[in-house]
Amino acid sequence: MIDLIEDKVIPENEGSDYASMFNECLVDLKKELAPIEPIVHVGFDYKGNKVAALTRFECSCIYAPSKAKKSFAKSLIEAAYIGGNTSNFTKHFVGTNREDRYIISLDTEQGEAYAQRSFRRVGEMVGRDYEKYLPIQLRKKSVHDRLGLIRWLIYESPYKGKIDLITIDGLADLVLNTNDIIASTELAEEVMKWTAEGLHVCFILHKNSGSQKARGHIGTVSTIKCETLISIDLITDDAGNVLEKNTVKVSCSHSRGISFEDFYLTVNEQSLPFTHTEQRDNIFKVLGEEKKIDNSVPTASLTEAFGTPDIPDIPF
Repeated sequence: MIDLIEDKVIPENEGSDYASMFNECLVDLKKELAPIEPIVHVGFDYKGNKVAALTRFECSCIYAPSKAKKSFAKSLIEAAYIGGNTSNFTKHFVGTNREDRYIISLDTEQGEAYAQRSFRRVGEMVGRDYEKYLPIQLRKKSVHDRLGLIRWLIYESPYKGKIDLITIDGLADLVLNTNDIIASTELAEEVMKWTAEGLHVCFILHKNSGSQKARGHIGTVSTIKCETLISIDLITDDAGNVLEKNTVKVSCSHSRGISFEDFYLTVNEQSLPFTHTEQRDNIFKVLGEEKKIDNSVPTASLTEAFGTPDIPDIPF
């Protein structure tokens, strides 16, 4: 017997031992389970409590239009996990780092120079060396080799069993065709298997133009697996004109647990991101005259507001 999907077929897996699978997957309601363990908290709920948005054994997605600071949000998550001086830049991303665990940052999109700049940004926020941060640039590798390396890292490498967080910028580069439903489904299922090793996978996807949905079949099938969807949007007027090129809004569009309240991410003059609760530099038109009103909190300069961390020249 076969199941038909579009014009392709998936053969039934006749070799499975379903009795063993049943025993393996049956949930013991009397068993005391370990509590949900956060890897990174994101934002605050309506009561002001931190939200455990990225937890062990789960995956999450950052998705946004082009040029909407997705990679900067990823850098904040990575820096927050490590700790150090990151609290000078954000109170909305807070990690629970254990010094014996690794974070693996995968970049499939950028060339070496831009990827290095992105990776170094994490060290500039942390302000210290962290040997267990492993930045990997994969653009020049094939889809087959990218997947092969991830599998090796998780299942065979010296880091096996010691990884807390894997970030992937972007997930769509792990399939040949983002609209191939079978390949997309297989990749989403494999990501689930990776998380079963006790780690969290946070990946980046693009939004469809003019839509709040992630692009392609890979976007559809992978986002429904996520415990948290972190949506990033440009700040625009009613006509779609971008009002703030350096500031974006961060929202929780889905959560299996508690959703976090909206907040904002701004990139400063040093190309480092920081977050804030109130929108900075809102633009209003009054009597046909465009005026810029700063209702930010705090109203001090970045240095006065956030301090100046002692940043080494090359932290990584």
